[in-house]
Amino acid sequence: MKNLQLPFGVQDYMPQECYNKNSVQDKLCAVFALHGLSRVSVPAIEYFDVYGEVLSRSALNKTFKMTDIDGSLLMLRADPTLQICRMAASKLNSENIKKVYYIENSYEYISDPTAVRSREFPQAGVEILGDSGSACDAEALIIAIESLLGAGLEDFMLEIGQVDYFNGIALQSGFCEKDAAELRLLINRKDMLGIEMFLNGKNVSSEFRSQFMLLPTLFGDTEILKKARADISNEKSLRALDNLEDVMSVLKAAKLDKYVSIDLGLLRGEYYTGIVVKGLYSRLGVPILDGGRYDKLCDAFGVSLPAVGFSVGVKRLLTALEKEGKLLACKPADCAYISDGDNAEFEYSYISELRKKGLSVEKCFFKTEKQLIDYCNAKNIDCAAIICGGKIKFAKGKV
Repeated sequence: MKNLQLPFGVQDYMPQECYNKNSVQDKLCAVFALHGLSRVSVPAIEYFDVYGEVLSRSALNKTFKMTDIDGSLLMLRADPTLQICRMAASKLNSENIKKVYYIENSYEYISDPTAVRSREFPQAGVEILGDSGSACDAEALIIAIESLLGAGLEDFMLEIGQVDYFNGIALQSGFCEKDAAELRLLINRKDMLGIEMFLNGKNVSSEFRSQFMLLPTLFGDTEILKKARADISNEKSLRALDNLEDVMSVLKAAKLDKYVSIDLGLLRGEYYTGIVVKGLYSRLGVPILDGGRYDKLCDAFGVSLPAVGFSVGVKRLLTALEKEGKLLACKPADCAYISDGDNAEFEYSYISELRKKGLSVEKCFFKTEKQLIDYCNAKNIDCAAIICGGKIKFAKGKV
């Protein structure tokens, strides 16, 4: 007998799961479209060389790779944002389209079968290209908040940070890129002991040492920005704080600031250059949304184009909605029927008219009226019909 098991990290979506997945994705798309975004679709397979010099080594190790018929190295989609940047360089500019969204499956190569992460996961994402201002950052966050609300989620929080606050201090302190990257990782993990041990091994002045040690504690509401300004003198860090203040001002005006908290120790992501965001649900241990500004990423594909965006993990969002009791039952058919098959013309004409009215009608192949009624009762179908001798009889309900 064949092995019918799936590889680890992937899944089938049964009717109920698929119904909710499609429903949530439709709700997200509706919000995106209301903000004037245009939907795009990108291929699941691309040439590895296109992204080989853009992704870090660790990211490259997480890509699924395969060989084409001509020997070219291919890869499965790892990050739709990269593909949007590639598209921007080759196509989007010519069409003057700067605000797009997508619904795509992404793939991550994980070699450990005990890992809890998925290797195929659906994402809904937004990318706004061509503007580098705080107003654009605020618009992205507004779309993010409204999309989660539109999907039915309520108990969530977006944590936002600004990587240039850290970058300014690291640059002023004289850290090389390698040391800055290592310290950035420790701060993002809130690893206070690791940060202290790292700084102990470096020639860092007491001024910068205290600023780095303070960074993981700088989270909360807008009052934290005043504390973050103390003793900061470099322009890059100060501009980062200005950016956050401007963004929060817009969110407050939109009465959406209650869904946002500030975390200057949030330094996640490889290619982010400004504001960063992580969406959290209180009863889920992983982010349901992440993103930020990536003004230099399009440069790798030959076009200078600032950009900001985010992606929603659809499967994680579904898990959060399930915990809130927000998942929906599959909508049953409006009517189910059986037919003796003696008058196919009448059957097709009658049923077609019902479907033209927007009613869903399911043909069943039971032999008895009782079997049909039992089926309709089990499926919560309100109407059961029997077509016999070119006539219609309703055994339950009526349409």
